Amino acid sequence: MSNPRDVVQNRSDRVEIDRRADGGADSFEARLRAEIHRRWSATPAMLHSINGNGRLVSVSDAWLAKLGYRRDEVIGRSSTDFLTAESRELAIREVLPLFFRDGRCENVHYRMVKKCGDIIDVLVSAVLADDPCGQGRISLAVVTDITPLVEARRQLAESEARYRSLVEDQTELVSLATPQGELCYVNEAYACLHNRRPQEMVGKNLLDFVPAPERAEVAGEFARACATREKIECVNQIVLPDGRTRGFAWTNRALFDSEGRVTFVHSVGRDIQEQIDAERRTQVSEARYRFLAEHSTDMILLVDNNGKRVYASPASRTLLGYEPEEVIAQRLSDAIHPEDAPRVLPILSANPGDTLLTYRMRHKNGGYLWVETTGKTVGIADSQRQRLIIVRDVSARKSAEDRLAEAITRLEILSSQDSLTGLANRRSFDETLAGELRRAASAERAIAVFMIDVDRFKSFNDRHGHPAGDECLRRIAGAIAASIRRPGDIAARYGGEEFAVVLPSADEAGAMIVATNIQSAVRGLKIEHAGSEWGIATVSIGVAAARPGASGATLDLLLQDADRALYAAKNGGRNAVAPASRAPEEKGPIAA
Repeated sequence: MSNPRDVVQNRSDRVEIDRRADGGADSFEARLRAEIHRRWSATPAMLHSINGNGRLVSVSDAWLAKLGYRRDEVIGRSSTDFLTAESRELAIREVLPLFFRDGRCENVHYRMVKKCGDIIDVLVSAVLADDPCGQGRISLAVVTDITPLVEARRQLAESEARYRSLVEDQTELVSLATPQGELCYVNEAYACLHNRRPQEMVGKNLLDFVPAPERAEVAGEFARACATREKIECVNQIVLPDGRTRGFAWTNRALFDSEGRVTFVHSVGRDIQEQIDAERRTQVSEARYRFLAEHSTDMILLVDNNGKRVYASPASRTLLGYEPEEVIAQRLSDAIHPEDAPRVLPILSANPGDTLLTYRMRHKNGGYLWVETTGKTVGIADSQRQRLIIVRDVSARKSAEDRLAEAITRLEILSSQDSLTGLANRRSFDETLAGELRRAASAERAIAVFMIDVDRFKSFNDRHGHPAGDECLRRIAGAIAASIRRPGDIAARYGGEEFAVVLPSADEAGAMIVATNIQSAVRGLKIEHAGSEWGIATVSIGVAAARPGASGATLDLLLQDADRALYAAKNGGRNAVAPASRAPEEKGPIAA
């Protein structure tokens, strides 16, 4: 495939002869220009040509199709009309002056605007050559749509270095060759592969760079491309300057003239050596991996890109009671416990790279066992990617974990709960009160605390006995718990016959209502108390409330206020509720 500049120059050398033979220079030049335009239109690449004024004189069909224009809408317009404002400024200020001075530009990054308004990113490489029609100099430009690569760069910004390396390694080779394989043009990537300049490759036969054993096959693929207007894809090795070979996947498409004769074969090559090496490594290690899978106690599954199981190891017999063939034929939804399926199926169906899941699988006997599965996506090409899943029986471990979790829960309850009454214990109460005080201070809202004491409880124990005293405390604790209904309220056994209550977001008036309800509820129990002047068990309650954010009240001050109010309730005759706001500053002795 010759350089576009040389192709045009060779045709230009024949112009004068053809003019004289034709007898009409103007008509000949029109036909020649039409022929060049027609050949450009046939190429699958995005190509365009501009004259010395920067006006488009020719564009390929691929160029028009990509941007959504008709040819009559673009010919004669400035090439910069189809660029974004930023790219237009770059072209006018830097690229075009240098291009018309140096005669070439390579891989200039522009952003082009399609007719519909969409923007695509492109790389433009061009050379400046003489117009075969003798109308000055024109450019021959190859436009490559790199929008997918730009989008990939955006998505993989966090691994930019790796992405750039990948892009550089995936640079495609582009060539134009005669049907006999003589190179007329190669791009820089093609030439660099062979440590040459592009012009040094022109005139060489592409078969010279193919290993001898593959030349006949490559020539046959070239002949197939020349016999059809469809693209022909093939894979072959390329001999590098140091004698090594490297695999490339090629897409070949023949370009025809108006009489149906093949003029050039346009080829694009993609380096697939890493894929070939990976496939070879896979083939070499397949027997070893299969041996390991066949003898593993864990069940190993292989799922294809469509979610279909293609392999199950013999461990399926001992794990699930199924033969490997039965596991392969089984639907995934049928194998997972119905309670676990809503959580597990979406994850497995999404086919993520790495997962660790624990759920229940159905045994052939109808029961279920706990399994842990790990997944790994393997393969290089999308069409060859598969999912390797390892299934391990963790029923014993899960049972132990459940027992441990249950024991921890019980310990947590015991550490925060009073064993006699079931209410919160003193430690839990102190922690809760401290936390609620911090929240009340932050939100500048009120908080209330009760201190509750069972009246003449020592006398109750002396007359009725300690077992009856314990039962009395349990019933009073139940009455207290039943009287506080908000989720944030907490009641605790503070010690002995004393109880305490925390009411977040409650002022003194509201707290007094709750405290009075508790007092009434305890009386309503009608617990016989021969040592009480009331004949039944009663309680005295001290109520304290504050706004920590406004008053700076602390835990100790709030408890002291509640305790002082409790003394006031007892000194007032017991079986009473007293607020701290009306209690004496000093507690004083309790009246007999």
